[in-house]
Amino acid sequence: MLGKLAIGLLASATLSSHAFADAVTLKATTCLARNHDYTQAFLQTFVNPINEKKSDLTIQYLGGPEVTPFREQGGALKRGLVDVILCPAAYYSGMFSEARIPGAQNVSIADIRKNGAWPMMEEAWAKNLNAHFLGWGYDNAQIFYTYFITKPKESTKTGLDLNGMKIRSTPLYNPFLQAMGATTVVMAPGDVYAGLQRGVVDGLAWPWGSVGVYGWQRFLKYRVKPDYFGASQPLLVNLDKWKGLNKAQQELLSKQALILEKDGVAILIKKGNEDDAKLKAAGVEDIELTGAVRKAYLDTIYSAKWEQNDKLKYTVDYQKLKSLLYKTGGKTGS
Repeated sequence: MLGKLAIGLLASATLSSHAFADAVTLKATTCLARNHDYTQAFLQTFVNPINEKKSDLTIQYLGGPEVTPFREQGGALKRGLVDVILCPAAYYSGMFSEARIPGAQNVSIADIRKNGAWPMMEEAWAKNLNAHFLGWGYDNAQIFYTYFITKPKESTKTGLDLNGMKIRSTPLYNPFLQAMGATTVVMAPGDVYAGLQRGVVDGLAWPWGSVGVYGWQRFLKYRVKPDYFGASQPLLVNLDKWKGLNKAQQELLSKQALILEKDGVAILIKKGNEDDAKLKAAGVEDIELTGAVRKAYLDTIYSAKWEQNDKLKYTVDYQKLKSLLYKTGGKTGS
């Protein structure tokens, strides 16, 4: 009897030790602050649901740029200092050319997953960033606007004439802002408040939402429409860590990434509308471009970006990838 009990206890301990050995905690960071709308959607649709499953896979969210500066998170992922990042690709685009593409596409993420572009993105991120390309947020909710302290001049040539203006930017926006005559200034989102307050910048290009989170509506007076660009934040897992996960763990992450792409949209639309209310209450005025000016604005935004992309060297077949991500005559703003 005692022998059977001992064998049973030994078997139970062995099973428990195997289960413990397979348990994995992934360390995650975001390039945007914890209270940013996109980070909140990430936590609500990806991190928290995975942790609530009480499985052998958990995610420890370490924080945003206060933990690792946004420009360093791509390198941190590559070296395995962190396991998961959600980050605008433009923030690490100096590391490889394909990272300059996300945001400039005008094809839906759902189509990109089916049309052959996804494996090409996986290859580029694996070879250059030691990353598994897990997801891509947030389609149909991440759209961009340009904001100003003073009313910008309109132009039938480039949409806006920004000569003499200093605009907060990233590599995603630099080509079109410079084509419109602006001097671009790259700065962390956390530094923009002081930049606006002190006149270091006269405005910024920024995705819909979270303006009120940072308090920028205290200085901004105008938002130019239509919107432009799209989802720019790949969800990445360190490739070595990914390969070390078992199949069930990989499947859990992959399924939850799809949920993030889908359910994150509703969260961001709600938060975007809430942010719009803050802007309206602060007196921020929407300028809706029309006619030839509107066309010139959108044409400049997309053509300047893709013309810059055309000049770079790539890991994958760039012309094929471009044809899958960007359709001439396709959607370029709403």
